[in-house]
Amino acid sequence: MNCQNCKREINEEDGFCGGCGSQIFASVNSDPNSCPSCLNEMLPDQTHCKKCGSSRDLFKKEDFAEVSTASSKKSKVYGIILSIVGLAIVIFAFINYQSTGEALRTDNNPGIGLQHVMSVPIGIVGLVVLVAGLFSMRDSGHKP
Repeated sequence: MNCQNCKREINEEDGFCGGCGSQIFASVNSDPNSCPSCLNEMLPDQTHCKKCGSSRDLFKKEDFAEVSTASSKKSKVYGIILSIVGLAIVIFAFINYQSTGEALRTDNNPGIGLQHVMSVPIGIVGLVVLVAGLFSMRDSGHKP
């Protein structure tokens, strides 16, 4: 069995693809005369199950490919946003570190020293957010 999104080989019991993270939708029922959701018997002319209301075409591959493409695009957008926010934090921390370092040399204000020292962990947080955004973008576009 292959993933509907990235075509990577997967096991039938898997819930998600290990390559692209798309949810795997597979009908355990191969009988065309029974409901794909509840396995209730359906007449050949029925389009929906009388018991649960599910469509006979519940597991159409085209529908799921569209969903996983949309979730992939959404993940890429979140990755871009995270990257921009992370880069802004890093730039802010760098500018703050430089300006407070200059103020430390000229002023004798102890509060500036704490602000100067705290710029480093803020910069590290910014780097972590930036890297998370980059990895999110990379993983959302993964095609083997």
